[in-house]
Amino acid sequence: MDKSEPVNVPETEAAPRPTSIGGWFAANLLPIAFIGAVFGVIWWRELDIWPVVLAVLGLGLVIFIHELGHFLAAKFCDVHVETFSIGFGKAIPGCQFRRGETLYKIGWIPLGGYVKMVGEGENADSEEAEEDPRSFKNKSVGKRMLIISAGVIMNLILGCICFMVAYSHGVEETPAIVGSVGTGSPAWQQDLRAGTQIIQIGTYTKPTFDDIRPKVMSAAKGDAVLFRVRERDGSERDAFLTPRRNPEDLYPLVGINPIEQLTLPKDRKSGDSPVNKGSPAEKAEAIQDKSHFKGGDQIIGSSFDPKRPDEVRLISLDPDTKKPDSVEFLSNQQRMRGKVMTVRVHRDGTALDFKVDPAWTRVFPGVRLQMGRLAALRSRGPAAKAVPVNAPGEPGLEIATFESPGSGDKIISVEMTREDGKRVRYVDVVDPTVTDVEQTPFDALRLGYVLETWAESAKDLTVRVTVLRAPSGTAKVGRRVTFDMKWDPALVYNGEMSAGMSSPIAISGLGLAYYVDTTIDAAAPGGLLSPGDIITEIRREKLNKKGEATPDDWVQLKQYQGVALHQIIQGASTLNFDIKVSRAGVAQPEMSIAAVEDKTWPASDRGFILPFDARIQIASDPLEALEMGLHRTWRTVNVIYQTLYATIFRQISMKTFSGPLQIANASYKIAGYDLWQFIIFIGLININLAVVNFLPIPLLDGGHMVFLIYEKVRGKPAPEKLQEYAMWGGLGFILLLMAFVIFLDVRKLFF
Repeated sequence: MDKSEPVNVPETEAAPRPTSIGGWFAANLLPIAFIGAVFGVIWWRELDIWPVVLAVLGLGLVIFIHELGHFLAAKFCDVHVETFSIGFGKAIPGCQFRRGETLYKIGWIPLGGYVKMVGEGENADSEEAEEDPRSFKNKSVGKRMLIISAGVIMNLILGCICFMVAYSHGVEETPAIVGSVGTGSPAWQQDLRAGTQIIQIGTYTKPTFDDIRPKVMSAAKGDAVLFRVRERDGSERDAFLTPRRNPEDLYPLVGINPIEQLTLPKDRKSGDSPVNKGSPAEKAEAIQDKSHFKGGDQIIGSSFDPKRPDEVRLISLDPDTKKPDSVEFLSNQQRMRGKVMTVRVHRDGTALDFKVDPAWTRVFPGVRLQMGRLAALRSRGPAAKAVPVNAPGEPGLEIATFESPGSGDKIISVEMTREDGKRVRYVDVVDPTVTDVEQTPFDALRLGYVLETWAESAKDLTVRVTVLRAPSGTAKVGRRVTFDMKWDPALVYNGEMSAGMSSPIAISGLGLAYYVDTTIDAAAPGGLLSPGDIITEIRREKLNKKGEATPDDWVQLKQYQGVALHQIIQGASTLNFDIKVSRAGVAQPEMSIAAVEDKTWPASDRGFILPFDARIQIASDPLEALEMGLHRTWRTVNVIYQTLYATIFRQISMKTFSGPLQIANASYKIAGYDLWQFIIFIGLININLAVVNFLPIPLLDGGHMVFLIYEKVRGKPAPEKLQEYAMWGGLGFILLLMAFVIFLDVRKLFF
C-alpha cells in the first residue's frame, strides 16, 4: 500500500474535535451515558469485576476476530479500508486512533462491528468507488467472496482453536450414560434403562451425550440409529432406535436424559437453593447441627429398606469416577416412598444425616381421569410377550399411533391375587353381576403405583389384564381380550420420566404404557367438575423472587394429554390452578381449583436438584486435541443448523432464543466459574456467530454472498433496486429480531 496516496475520509469519520469541555461532553453524551449505565448495572447487580472484564474481553475477541478476517482479506486483495470498528456508533472516548488510511475505533453500541471499505455499502455508487482501482466493487467476484467469507472462516478457526486449547487441559462433558428414559419413547420401547452406557452411535465411538442429538436429528424420517450400549451388568448389545417425530415434540428424539450426579449444585448469588422450594428436602435438618442442605453437599448414603427406614447404607461408587452412583440413590428414593428417609451427605470432611419426610402426589380432590389407549410396549417386557388366554388366534397387545389415534387396545380390567390369596380386580366400570371377586374402580394415573405396592408383598405375581379392542370393520363395539402376564420386579425402577406433552404413563413391572385422557371419569358430588367434562386448558401460578404468586401462561391440552396435566400439577409452585373445561361440547367459564396432597399416594421425588454428571474429556496429544476440536466444531455447526430448521418449521419455540443480554449474563457466570469452560463458551459463540452471520439474509455476510453468487452465475450484478429493497428488508428483519430477543432477555433476567 502506498502511504503517499491521498486519503478521502468521510465527514462522519473525521468529525471536528470539540473546542470546550462542554462541547466534548455534548459530542460524546451517548457513549458516556452507556458507560455510566454499564457501571450502574455492575453496582446494582453486585457483580464481580474480574468475570465482567473477562466476559467483555472474550466477547470482544469474538467480534474482533470476525472483523479482522474481513480486514486482512481486504488488505490481501488490496482494497482501501476506511474504518475498522468493534461496535457501532460513536467511538468510546479515548478508544479511537488513525494509522495510515484506516480509522480504528471501538464503538459504544456493543452489538457487532464492521469494516468499511471504499466501494461498499452507502458509498458504492460514488465517483471514487467507480474510479478507484482499490475499490471493493472493482475487485473480481472471487476476491469479493473471499473478503465477505473471511470473517466467518476466522470465527470457525478461532472456535476450533478454543476447543483444542480447552481439550488439551481437559473439559467437563456430560457422559453418554442414560439417566432417565421417557415413558413410551423409542429408548423405552427398546428397553434402555437408567445407568446404561452408550458406547457407540452410528459409526462414532466414544461419544458424549451431546453427540446424541445431532445424530438423531440428522436421521432421515423412518431410519433407525444404531446405539451400541453397555448395560449395568457389563453386557453389550445393539439397540436400533427410530427417532420419534410427534407433532408436539420440539425436535426428533429418542427419549433419554443424561445421568445425574449426587453433588448438590452450589449456591449462586441469586439465592438459588440446591433443593426445590417447599419440598421435604428444603425442610429437612441435619441431626448433628440442625443445618439445611447446602450447595456442594455430596450425597453418600441413604435409607434403602422400607422395613428398616433408620438403617443407612453407603451408596456404591462408580468404578471409573469414584463418585456415588446416582441410579442407586434414586432407586432407594423410589423404594422408600411414603417413609421418612435418612440421607447422608459429605460436607467439608464431615458426614451429616438428614431425616427427609415423604412427598405426596397432588390431585384435584375427588377427580379421576379416563383411561386412554395403549401407547407402547417394552421390547423385553411381559406385555410384549403376552398372548391372549381367552381368544386363540388373536394378536398380542395392540398400541395406538398418532396416525390412527383411535386404534390400540384400552385397559378395562386388571386382576391379581393378594398376599392373603383373595383376588382383586381393578376395573374401568364396576359390574354388579360379578360377585366372586372384589372390584374397585381404577384411577388411570395411579394404577401403576397400585400394582407396584401389590407386587411388594404378593406371592403370585401373575397379572390378568383385559383390554377392549378398537372396533374394526362394521362393528360398533370392540372385542374383549384377556392376557396373563408375569410381573417383572427388575423393570420397576429404570428412570422412567414423562417425555413431553404427549407422554403416556407406565405400568413398569408389565412393560406397557398407556395414554390418559383429560376427560373426567369421576368427580366428587357438588364440585366444580362433573363426569364427562374435558379439561382443555390449565394455568398454574408462578412465584417471583419476592415469593409473590402471579398467574403463569395458559397451557392448551389435547384430549389424550392427561399425563401432561398431571405433571403440571406436580411441578407447580403452588396448589392453586385455573382451568378451562368443555362440557357437552360447550366451553364453560374459567374455573379456579385447588389441588391437595393425597396422603395415600406417596411420590418418590423429595425435592433434590441433581445436576447432570460431568466427566473430564482430555486430549492425550496435540493431534488428538485437533481431532476433538474439529469434531466439536462440526457438531456445534450441525446442532445450530438443525435448531434453526426446527425453529422455522415451528418445532422449537423462538422463546428459547437468547440475545445479547443473555449471552453477556452467561459469559459473566461462566467466566466466574471456570476458565476452561469459559474458553469452550467463547468457542461456541464463535461458531454461532459464524453460522448465523452466513445465513442468506440481506445485510449479513450470507446475504452479500448470495448476491455475489448471482453475479457470478449471471455475469452481472443483481438489479440495484432489488439489492436496495433486499437490504432494507434485511435491516428491518434484523432490527425486529434484535428487539424480540432483547425483550426475551429482559423478561428472563429481570421478571
